[in-house]
Amino acid sequence: MREGARQAGAKRKEDLAMGSDKEILALEDNYAAMLHDELLYTHSSGLTDTKATWLTSLRLGKTKYKSAACSDRKVRLAGDTALVTGRAAIEAEINGQPRSLRLVFLNAWTRTPKGWKFIAWQSTPQPTT
Repeated sequence: MREGARQAGAKRKEDLAMGSDKEILALEDNYAAMLHDELLYTHSSGLTDTKATWLTSLRLGKTKYKSAACSDRKVRLAGDTALVTGRAAIEAEINGQPRSLRLVFLNAWTRTPKGWKFIAWQSTPQPTT
């Protein structure tokens, strides 16, 4: 009886893991659909990713975002472009190292025939003074 319960428990864990993987892939597909093909994502380190390299980094787990909170956001419209500025507090694991980031950012969106697409991110560490 115990062995049967263990097997059932192991099967349930496997089902949950597979369900989570499916959910993650569905979220990734939805998220990728928001990204403009010409995305440029410039990190506070100065490194710049394209849509393809950023999604690959996320898929491979090189960058794992634990949490992100934005504040002081302001949106400015200029034709078919929306510029969003603000501050971000991000907890992440980058190449296996935990990081607490406090950033000032500029995020750009552009209106396309398929809706608004995320086309650019630029961030820098917040000033300490």
